[in-house]
Amino acid sequence: MNGRTEQELQQYLFQYETELSREAETLSLLDFPVLTEELFSLFEKTGNRLRYEEAYFGRRKYLVAFAFNALFAKERDISMDLSGLEWVLEQICAETCWALPAHVNRKKDEKWKITLDLFACETAQSLLEIAFLLRNDLRPELLCRIWKESSRRVLQPFLIQENGAFWWETSKSNWNAVCCGSVGAAACYASELFPVLFPNAESIESINQNCEQILTRVTRDLSCFLASFGEDGACMEGLGYWEYGMSYFSMFAELLKEKTGGKTDLLDGKKQRKIMEFQQKCYFPGGNTLSFSDGDSKSRYRMGLTCHFAMLDPNVKIPPLVRAMHFGEDPCYRWNAAYRDWIWTKQYLNVLKSRSDGSENAAEERVCSGTFTYLADAEWAIATGKHQTAFAIKGGNNGEPHNHNDVGSFLYFIGEEEIISDLGAGEYTKAYFGPERYSVLCCSSRGHSVPILDGKEQCKGETYRADAVNYSETGEISISFAGAYEKESRKKLIRTAVFCRETGELQIKDCLKTAPLDNGFTENLVTRQNVSREKDRIRIGDRGTLKIDGVSPEKIQIIPCIHRDHQGKMETVFLIQWEADGKENIWRSRFVLCPE
Repeated sequence: MNGRTEQELQQYLFQYETELSREAETLSLLDFPVLTEELFSLFEKTGNRLRYEEAYFGRRKYLVAFAFNALFAKERDISMDLSGLEWVLEQICAETCWALPAHVNRKKDEKWKITLDLFACETAQSLLEIAFLLRNDLRPELLCRIWKESSRRVLQPFLIQENGAFWWETSKSNWNAVCCGSVGAAACYASELFPVLFPNAESIESINQNCEQILTRVTRDLSCFLASFGEDGACMEGLGYWEYGMSYFSMFAELLKEKTGGKTDLLDGKKQRKIMEFQQKCYFPGGNTLSFSDGDSKSRYRMGLTCHFAMLDPNVKIPPLVRAMHFGEDPCYRWNAAYRDWIWTKQYLNVLKSRSDGSENAAEERVCSGTFTYLADAEWAIATGKHQTAFAIKGGNNGEPHNHNDVGSFLYFIGEEEIISDLGAGEYTKAYFGPERYSVLCCSSRGHSVPILDGKEQCKGETYRADAVNYSETGEISISFAGAYEKESRKKLIRTAVFCRETGELQIKDCLKTAPLDNGFTENLVTRQNVSREKDRIRIGDRGTLKIDGVSPEKIQIIPCIHRDHQGKMETVFLIQWEADGKENIWRSRFVLCPE
């Protein structure tokens, strides 16, 4: 059993279908979002992405909700007026550009309207899959328009360019999986729809040849996505990007497997199994999640993707139901993931009905006994313990995908409280992906729980990295990471972390050997919780305490800072700083975090 009962999944499906039906009803009473030149140009003028994207993704919300309503009616053999869905499909077909402003360059590219970014490719996949599923219900002329627009905007531009022409074809990132998976899936559906829409056309054979050409190309390209993972299966971009990339990779893999009669299975392999098992390692007992890189400590998992992996790999565990993503919690309202949350969950439920092993909640049992996991390629250690405590620490380098300068950084949770935080992704702006990236708090080492050496933060780039990482299964890990700082600021820096699973206590020791420092060795911890000084300790949140050897609470600085989260919301976070003790060019610091 993979951790969820048949009854739980039935409950999930009921709630999911109910939510979507209500959403469609609500949206039918609201105004459809309008895309304007004013909104489109905001990114060019100010770097703001959210205003245009709110309207763009709001239109996709209508598409998904109305398409589901049609599928529910079809499944229940109920007649339904499809005029609302057809109108939405027409509006999306008429959009000037399917790509986002952040991904086009109107000054340098006169053909910017046909840009193959994540969302242009996703749109083609979404429209063609919906058209295929409702091919006997939607107006024939609308089906033809969807086919032609998807071909004009995505499939033909992809075909006419030589292999590898698009940068994402060889990228080791989520872009590769999303774009290649979407283009491949769109080609499959386009070839299936063509003889239905144009039964007398003489070009059916050439359409099939085009499809085969695209499938061969994207299948080869997707090897780059698999290469972005180490043998440990970890996604360096963050948990959310694991879900994003794997949703499209897996969707296309299943279509390709079906189309080839099982001869080509992109999800078959030892490494693929490790990738499938990555998600469960990032969920902690209190409901928080691992937020390294551009991650999120409150991630929600896709039920459909997780159920699909549970069918393929018996070691995959499904996290608690309360952490499953609801339809309204995906700010991009992606059709692919939403549809598979429904269809793949139903398939897995049918599998459970055919079993009678009687085991339940394996995931919770494993977590309650405490765990320790080391991901060797990523250089991440992840542990859980008593009192719903959780701890994670990383080595790595400062040139990783969706990089933050965070070598040696750690997080510590007690239940739902982030006692020591990894802030994860900030608001995506032009500056966030430009030269100013490391002036953004959450991307800089100042925004992570790592020392400041001689007044200087860590440096960006792959060469700035951990020199060595050693660990034991008992929960002790040692990271040598002087190499993440400027040469002038360091000689040897070792952080040793000991996490006791029996008590939930975390002990950190830092030792720096260096030439004389003008500005000393400053410890720096980051938290989202309120911080207060007590007689002999620092209180963090309601349940956390911090004790520092040789440093009284009045000598500790508590610095409030403003952080803009991924949705652009401002929050106050706190830096806890103090000066380490230095003698004869050796600086030492020891502190303990524990549940109260």
